Amino acid sequence: MDGLINAGSYQRELLAILRAHSEQALKTLRALDEAIPEKTRAIHIGIHPNQEQDGTFSIMIHLDGPDLYVLNKAIDAHRSLFEVRYEEDGCAEPEVPLFSPFHLPFEVNDVIVDTCFLWLEELWKCFGGTKSNLPVEVFGEDGYGSEPFRQLSTRDEG
Repeated sequence: MDGLINAGSYQRELLAILRAHSEQALKTLRALDEAIPEKTRAIHIGIHPNQEQDGTFSIMIHLDGPDLYVLNKAIDAHRSLFEVRYEEDGCAEPEVPLFSPFHLPFEVNDVIVDTCFLWLEELWKCFGGTKSNLPVEVFGEDGYGSEPFRQLSTRDEG
């Protein structure tokens, strides 16, 4: 994907791909809302880019509260909002722009996190928040992105 030379064109293409998966992500959030254990105190949505900066990443939901293992096990089927995997043929699914980690035209993982922040804000507005109105924080793993985290609005905040 080294043909997309600048961060802006990459961000536009990646955001379009994420938006194409919004309906599935909304279904996941609705199912998650039904499965959230009562003892959950907060939701953290992690954007986890590959360390090689090849363009692959995942967006995972993590619950916070007592006994993290039990909390997160309860939502295991609904933790992944978006995940890029390599298929047997070596192609990425979903198909996202990929990069050679040896010839990076910009900080790919920073752009991934910033783009996912935008998409997750859009997605959360469509979703409307959890029934229990839990606080939600989005973060980029290993400090990637132009800011360390973002709060998503709760039902009260609109």
